[in-house]
Amino acid sequence: MNDIQNGRTTQQGMAADKAAYLAEATSLFKEILPLWDSAGNVWRTACAFDSLLDYFVVSGTDSAPYAAAALNALDPTKKGNWWDDFGWIGIAALRAAELGFAANHRYDFLKIAINSWCYMYGAGWSTKSGPHGAYPYLDPPGWASFASTHGNNTGAPNCWAYIAQTWPGVSPDMQAKLRPRYSPGGIWNSPFTATEHPIPVPEYNSGGGDVLNPIQNTVTNAVYALLSLRLSQAAKNPDFAPYFNNVNFNLAACNQAWENQIAWWQLWMLKTPDPLQSLLLTGQQGSQGGSLVRERVSSFAAVNNEIYWDSSYNKGMTWSGDQGLLIGALREANAIYKASPPPVCGLYPDLIKGAFANYFRPRAYGSVSGNFPLPWLEVGATDPYNATPPGSDYGDYQTGVGAYMRYLLQAYRAEPALLAAYKPAIIATANALVNPNFGAASPPGACDAFTPQNNGNGNADLMSAYVNRLAVLTLAIAIS
Repeated sequence: MNDIQNGRTTQQGMAADKAAYLAEATSLFKEILPLWDSAGNVWRTACAFDSLLDYFVVSGTDSAPYAAAALNALDPTKKGNWWDDFGWIGIAALRAAELGFAANHRYDFLKIAINSWCYMYGAGWSTKSGPHGAYPYLDPPGWASFASTHGNNTGAPNCWAYIAQTWPGVSPDMQAKLRPRYSPGGIWNSPFTATEHPIPVPEYNSGGGDVLNPIQNTVTNAVYALLSLRLSQAAKNPDFAPYFNNVNFNLAACNQAWENQIAWWQLWMLKTPDPLQSLLLTGQQGSQGGSLVRERVSSFAAVNNEIYWDSSYNKGMTWSGDQGLLIGALREANAIYKASPPPVCGLYPDLIKGAFANYFRPRAYGSVSGNFPLPWLEVGATDPYNATPPGSDYGDYQTGVGAYMRYLLQAYRAEPALLAAYKPAIIATANALVNPNFGAASPPGACDAFTPQNNGNGNADLMSAYVNRLAVLTLAIAIS
């Protein structure tokens, strides 16, 4: 039964109700479907598809009728732009192929995943010498059209090396100050240009800038690491192998890519001595325990022994989606290494601890009160509910809880004991979401995972709150 305190229904003392979760998940799916089908924003629809795949698994719903919608959701002509977009596309497509979503299109999804990695990697994706396209397959949806306008592809790992090509006239001084601190490993979300580039400054300035690209941020590097790692494993599947071999896919490069990314995380998270510059946020004032990964790298390679900072770096800024992505990348790499994995691979349990300790904050939704996850968190902020995300990009950052919850679900399926201590918090959140009294947020604030918001992207924005709720419920169903 519900506990009643001060006239509010609380989340505590409530048993899991799997049937209620499934009923609400089905209702949410019906809300999401028309928004997803018309959103016209490929990274959002690919990201949402990844959570919808979990719904199909837990509900047993026949996926065949939704093949066209799913392929449409992965169409790169629907605002495919920065390289991280293709990480989301590829990860969702590969999961669809591996889970047997709309099984008649299994290899269509596999081709999309291969294309996405090749486009992210750039020249060298093929072992065959001579000219070849930016990616191997020109099948629908939209890849032939996209190829016709995106033939010149430097690749996400090569942005600094090719800076003079994409930013004609860049000064040697600026080029030196933007050199990445660690390499190999580490990619950017878009090429450097005269109008789009970070501002290097000699001192930390509390995120006073507002630059979103091109940067080496956590999300871009995490989706690239995951897609590289998962594709390198998928190529070992005899059913999938011909689709790699027939296009001369550079499997050695793919494998090296994820290993380079893990080495890069190792340097940024465990080998950067200044805790203010490390990607790993732990023990900072305002932190409640565990570890978190920051939203972007802090600084560039030293020039004349002087470190230059990204003016937009905020030492307290974190995103819930990044926590999930890193949990996935480090956990999966740890399992593949088996013997003597890099120490960074062992951080994922502490990242789980950090997210539950820091992201779950007291809030009421209507008359339902409890602790609920925030989509982003500025650690140490006096009012986390109204903290501004990087670039004031409210719509994109609201998606974080859905991404976080689905990587928790994947972690649970691989290692159930990982979530044993957090099951009460997950069940409590799910119980709140199925409570008929669930309503408006208090305290209010745009940093809210569960209230539908339109931040200028129409249906792509409006579906995020429903996808976040669905991801909580699919996790709750699995652990119930």
